[in-house]
Amino acid sequence: MSETLPRHSFAIERHSEVDSTNAVALRAMQSLSAGPFPRRAWVADAQMGGRGQQGRTWSAAPGEALLMSLVWHFRTDQPLYGLSLAVGVIAEQALTSLPGIASAMIGLKWPNDLLIDGERKLGGILIETLPHPTGRIAVIGIGINLHSAPLLPATGTQAGPPSLVPACLDDIAQTPVSRDAVLEALLASCEAELPQFAAHGFVAFRARWQQRHSLQRRPVVARLPDGRQLHGVVRDVADNGALQLATDDGLHTLVSGEVSLRAART
Repeated sequence: MSETLPRHSFAIERHSEVDSTNAVALRAMQSLSAGPFPRRAWVADAQMGGRGQQGRTWSAAPGEALLMSLVWHFRTDQPLYGLSLAVGVIAEQALTSLPGIASAMIGLKWPNDLLIDGERKLGGILIETLPHPTGRIAVIGIGINLHSAPLLPATGTQAGPPSLVPACLDDIAQTPVSRDAVLEALLASCEAELPQFAAHGFVAFRARWQQRHSLQRRPVVARLPDGRQLHGVVRDVADNGALQLATDDGLHTLVSGEVSLRAART
């Protein structure tokens, strides 16, 4: 039986190999003049310079992952705080709309990871922005492991806390899901939901994000920009996407992009 693909208005540009889909999208948008803003998305079979949190690389064997970026136009006065969290909700909803993938199987981790079993990394999100004559352009990069999980980097080759153990969509899907089906579901979900973020910000996604947060109310270890570690319990997420962590010294507010978060080991 053929897959029924959701409808959307994005024009898709496909590549066999790129440095990163975000980089391709940024280059394409930098020369865009004021005028009608196009709905565009880029997808690649492989990328050589994909980036994740804390400067880590994001790579996959050709055809084994969905590597994509899309662009969305926001007005200058529209705050983009919490956009990566909102896109996490959008991505989770898109994936669990596909046949054979239950909503309980996929969770989120602050600020930009998709998880399986609350521990293994299925995918990630990278948001980059640039100015536009009529506002701002958000380049939204999404990487999803589909048919295999990439190997962890060798010990000592990357700074910061250990990487999450990787996972792939085939680990939980009752039947294999094609890359195009995942791509089309994500684009349709983004087109349906991003106007809500543009109108109301992260507050429109906050309750749904908390329901899906794999570390909600759990003890965690946060690695701060200066290398110190902060131990506490995840209490809440603010309307701007900042994480609130209860510690012995009181409530700490953690800002996305500055902190690496891990579940505490007992």
